[in-house]
Amino acid sequence: MTRLQVLDRPADTLPGEVAAALFYSDIRPLFGPSALLDWRLNGLLTDQLRKGCAQGRQGEYVLISGNGKMAASWILFAGGGQRRELTPLTLAGLIGSVLEVVHRAGFGRLALALDALEDMVIQDVERIVWDFLDKDRFNNMQVVLAWRGPRG
Repeated sequence: MTRLQVLDRPADTLPGEVAAALFYSDIRPLFGPSALLDWRLNGLLTDQLRKGCAQGRQGEYVLISGNGKMAASWILFAGGGQRRELTPLTLAGLIGSVLEVVHRAGFGRLALALDALEDMVIQDVERIVWDFLDKDRFNNMQVVLAWRGPRG
């Protein structure tokens, strides 16, 4: 069993039980992996944003059943707070929160699609994910990671 795999593929084609992407409180329209997944879901997250049911705050999660247009059966949109305030440290916290939510929901295979962050390369993100996967409670979790940024 490969516990972490990095793929250079769009979020909607990543294998996993659940595909996760961040969305931000200060970015409209959506962009990156969250925009692609929302588009494949016929704008369900955009509708939630328009109605004020979702905002993109840290700690906010929107779990939507897939519609057969994507590889994953479930889509998890995770609020990332304000994008302009995102740092490697806050990204690490967000990744940990997503892993925790996915684990608590009973999923074992996560497809995590992330956008580039200034001053970070894929190896930095891999290290963050491994730091969490090495914890006992995530022993049986598998993560497929897609990173739209520098490869190092």
